[in-house]
Amino acid sequence: MTEKKKFKFTFIDLLVLIVVVAVAVFVGSKLLGLSGEKEEVGETKTFIVSYFFEEVPDYVADVTEVGTLVTDEARKIPLGKVLDVEVGDSYSYSTDNDGNWKVGPRAGFKSVKLSVEVVGEEFEHGVQVQDGKYVVGHSMTIYAGKAKMYGRVSGVEEKK
Repeated sequence: MTEKKKFKFTFIDLLVLIVVVAVAVFVGSKLLGLSGEKEEVGETKTFIVSYFFEEVPDYVADVTEVGTLVTDEARKIPLGKVLDVEVGDSYSYSTDNDGNWKVGPRAGFKSVKLSVEVVGEEFEHGVQVQDGKYVVGHSMTIYAGKAKMYGRVSGVEEKK
């Protein structure tokens, strides 16, 4: 007959188990960003955030309207309503016959600048809306009503 060995659980085994679990929780919280520390943000204010889109098809520029809701496509965060739409010549980059870079308009495309009223909290570099931080130069894709555009934040200022 074979005898089964019984494992005796000692105080040292319990101590090792507690240390291992504590280390795993600590490392996991650091990796997942669950440290409990929140970045300091300011009070909720209204901002005018400008977005600039260098090159969108004409049909996208045509459906972009004042009053439509703007949403951050990646974060699914509603940002605010369009206050103003400026449509101009596109900024297309290409090379000439000598290989030099040039910029100029492209047929069938326009540039679009949107001014959007955004309610959020001011932080050191710009405005925070929910978990999204928006600063000048931030590249993003937005929905503005029926339009979808890729561009950059070109300005953030508090609404007077």
